[in-house]
Amino acid sequence: MNTTTSSNAKNSKTYAPRPRYVSVPSLETVAAWLLAVIWVFPLLYAFWAAFHPSEFMVNFSIFAPLTLENFTDAWSQAPFARYYLNTFALVTGVVIGQFIVCTLAAFAFARFPIPGKNVLFMLVLIQLFVFPEVLIVENYRIASELGLINTITGIGLPYVASALGIFLLRQTFKTIPRELEDAARIEGCNWLEILW
Repeated sequence: MNTTTSSNAKNSKTYAPRPRYVSVPSLETVAAWLLAVIWVFPLLYAFWAAFHPSEFMVNFSIFAPLTLENFTDAWSQAPFARYYLNTFALVTGVVIGQFIVCTLAAFAFARFPIPGKNVLFMLVLIQLFVFPEVLIVENYRIASELGLINTITGIGLPYVASALGIFLLRQTFKTIPRELEDAARIEGCNWLEILW
């Protein structure tokens, strides 16, 4: 009994508590928190003002009554349901158009033996250096000549051919081994079937 107790006493060590260090935030941390408060304050005010009557927007009062009247007033000012439908139609059309155009163009740049295709590809990539705002007048003129003014098609058509989409898909197609393409050709697939 004594040997067990003495061996347990030898094995158990007592540790002194570690001293606690108080970390002082750096100047960058303090500045980041200060900027965060400055940035979030207008958002908090807008959120507060949305749920209170307009007479309390300038005269701040914690006990101001809550209301949803601001939302009904804003919703009645414009046909927002139509705006949401137009946005959905525009984005869906542009995504489908980009999917088709960019996939076909990238596959052609990656696989077809076109003479001067590197020069053509560089011309496509130049689009990345041009801001869309520079082309607004020219896009409007073309849409006017096509009779697409005030249409969703006229808004989305300039964005269908995306240089970034073509570039990314071309790079992806170039990583696929040629052997898979040769095997598909031996099986009798045409180019669209190979792409599929």
